[in-house]
Amino acid sequence: MQLSDRKNRGEWSELYALLHLLSTGAIQVTTSGSDSANSVWPVVFISRKIDGVLHDFRVGEFDIEVLPNSEHAVGTKVSRQLLTSQRDLLLSEIKKGKGRAFAISESKQIMDSLGLNKATGTTEKSDLIITIYDPRINRESEQGFSIKSFIGGRPTLLNASGVTNIEYAIQGMLTSKEIQELNKLGLKEMVITLQKMGHSLIPTRVDSRFAENLKMIDNQMDQLVAQIVVASLQGQGRSMHDIVDRLEISNPLNYSTKNCRVRYIHKIKDLLEAVSLGMRPSEPWEGESEAKGGNLIVTSNGGLLCHHSFDKDSLRNYLFDHTYIDTPSRKRYKFGKITDGLLSLNFQIRMS
Repeated sequence: MQLSDRKNRGEWSELYALLHLLSTGAIQVTTSGSDSANSVWPVVFISRKIDGVLHDFRVGEFDIEVLPNSEHAVGTKVSRQLLTSQRDLLLSEIKKGKGRAFAISESKQIMDSLGLNKATGTTEKSDLIITIYDPRINRESEQGFSIKSFIGGRPTLLNASGVTNIEYAIQGMLTSKEIQELNKLGLKEMVITLQKMGHSLIPTRVDSRFAENLKMIDNQMDQLVAQIVVASLQGQGRSMHDIVDRLEISNPLNYSTKNCRVRYIHKIKDLLEAVSLGMRPSEPWEGESEAKGGNLIVTSNGGLLCHHSFDKDSLRNYLFDHTYIDTPSRKRYKFGKITDGLLSLNFQIRMS
């Protein structure tokens, strides 16, 4: 890696999470229920894929064994004490970084010690494949984990793109002057104004690949997502709790009034779980999880917590309680303007 390479905080945090796990040799797992204390599970082995090449690390009591990744490579050992100091240095540099992306000169020495040539790895949901000793079953278990970092900001759970634009027909006629004035407004103000004027937004198009993936979760999930976006722009809050409050009132999917709220909560948790563990809008998805282990959360102060998929309720509740609908750049993703009676909005989920 050249020193001029620039990465954002999320990308640098992937390297930080690897250093944290190797230096501590453990994962702190958050569980739910009466036994809600955090559990510490020993880490035995970690694999990280970069450009199709697996980099493997075996965790020893005092050293990390860096295994050769080709017949020409040579295995080495690095002390966990050294990795601890490198981890702390990297955290400090990530916090001090300026702008959206920045270089960290010390990163080359850190990566050299681990035989890495890049800070970031695979585009798959599983950022790390970790073999842990699972105390529930008293044996080792290999699982994939997705990394989300709060160092310097709030990470996205589902990234915005042109694929996540959703088109709506505006029910009722608008004059040219009204359209001109509406297009001057912010999105939230525009949606609320349309609502006050008596105009409804009727979903007419979701990207075909994204819609197909959503229907793997539930046959009506594409329609629910379209309604979630509108609901996020209709009130004061944009958290999943706020959105369910509005969906319960409008009930756009016509659920039974007896369990309306419970069903919307359940379906939204299904969506969040699928996005967290495997589904990406623009790629074919067969309903399987990639990050079978769950989420590794890098906290703002550099801590590392695991919301493990074995405790499904804990993971789903965490995602529901700590996500909201965000709005990316209208200009960048080409949405948010009324044209020919149609309005495109964008679907993005961010963690809080």
